[in-house]
Amino acid sequence: MKTFWFVPAAVVLILLVNAWAGHLKPERFPEELPKAFAATRGYVGGSRDLVLVGLGLRRMAADFAMMDMLIYYGTYEETPEQGHDISDAGWVRGRDPDSLMYQDILPLTKRVIGLDPFFRYAVLYGAGVLAFNEGRYAQAVELLNEALKRDPQYWPYNLNLSAIAYKKAGDFPKVVSFLEQIYPLPECPTMLKNILANIYLKIGRKAKAVEIFKWMAQSAPEAEYREIAKERLKKLRV
Repeated sequence: MKTFWFVPAAVVLILLVNAWAGHLKPERFPEELPKAFAATRGYVGGSRDLVLVGLGLRRMAADFAMMDMLIYYGTYEETPEQGHDISDAGWVRGRDPDSLMYQDILPLTKRVIGLDPFFRYAVLYGAGVLAFNEGRYAQAVELLNEALKRDPQYWPYNLNLSAIAYKKAGDFPKVVSFLEQIYPLPECPTMLKNILANIYLKIGRKAKAVEIFKWMAQSAPEAEYREIAKERLKKLRV
């Protein structure tokens, strides 16, 4: 009987501690947190998030939410003939912002940072997808501005905003100058490194592109990007 009452008592205690922590540290426990549960194509995710957050496992909930986003964007929703416009350099040019493809990237990323406002990799990944792959500049800016409100000291967000502005204007050398400062960060997604390499090719800096592709081929954590890099190196004959 004692064991039976211990479990609900422990859950209530954890919920009370979370509520108290949220009152003391509102920047880590945003008032709009419930919206993170709704902002998901992960019909499974909402209930799972609530349970994990209730148990004080916010970072675990955010990790699962990040996995949801990666799986979502890794699932093809269209064929190249339906919308992908890929140049010889492998650069995916901006698509129609009103396209119905991958519309959940923004809410899925907001869900991650709703659970963990300091999940910087998620913000850099989501903003990179929106701005550089999908051509949805306004959504990328919206995401970065929201992340800055919660994590204002993280300067790479401002660099990303600048890179997006110059990408929209077609000033690729300026884009490079900003992405080069983000590239060395441990939380910089491989996707952004791949984008930087392809911009290098676009502006004629082959040696710098090869340097990144060689790193990707050997050390990228994602098997997909390792294969992409190997193919690029073959085409570049290096």
